[in-house]
Amino acid sequence: MMQELDVKTLVDVAALRDVLRRVKQNGEQYILKKNGQAEAVLVPIRDLEDLKRRQELRQRAWNDLFANMREVHALNPGFSAEEVEADVDAAIQELRQRSRK
Repeated sequence: MMQELDVKTLVDVAALRDVLRRVKQNGEQYILKKNGQAEAVLVPIRDLEDLKRRQELRQRAWNDLFANMREVHALNPGFSAEEVEADVDAAIQELRQRSRK
């Protein structure tokens, strides 16, 4: 759970060191606020690395999806988007009917 922390409390070097220690050792996360407004976050490096990894995986998935869509389109140049959508809708309905049986 993220805690809120006013940056004024970090002016003291000892306080900053304590917060950094808690982030590193305990995995604590902080929203740093200035004048009541969120300015930044302080999270363990492992959390940041995990976030980056997830973003990269998501981007690769989108890239793969669009590459597949381009390939399907290239293999079926004579069909309009409406025709393809109608075929997909029909296939979905057929699968749903089969799964109900």
